[in-house]
Amino acid sequence: MSVEKIDHIHVYVKDLAGALRFFSELLGTKFSRVIHNEEFGFEAAMEPLGISLIAPISPTSHVARFIAKRGEGMSAICLKVSDLEETARKLVALGLQVVGRTQDGGVRQVHFHPKDSYGVQIELSEYDDVHGAIIAAESPGQY
Repeated sequence: MSVEKIDHIHVYVKDLAGALRFFSELLGTKFSRVIHNEEFGFEAAMEPLGISLIAPISPTSHVARFIAKRGEGMSAICLKVSDLEETARKLVALGLQVVGRTQDGGVRQVHFHPKDSYGVQIELSEYDDVHGAIIAAESPGQY
């Protein structure tokens, strides 16, 4: 497989402001400014180590449903890969089911169902430019 590194980890929380205060103090770091995604019903912030805190802003969002069913906590690991299609094929051969693909600018991702990976969603991400935690380090917020 062509996994280069863990890009970031998603942690779903009910109270983003409280989680930002806690994890900022715990890690001695600052998170990026909070982004709001109305389409998918969540708000999020990331810090330079690659921890992404995500909270629902809609009671019907995927994040809200996840928290209602499983509680707060880690939901996904995003792996940076050098060859998205090759790595995705290998994960499918291991029995993981693709549940979605996204592209945002130069970042392409494949998402796999968490039932196939011990309850943690695996995301593969391929990009050439600076992304993820590095962006968070360059755009710190108030936390």
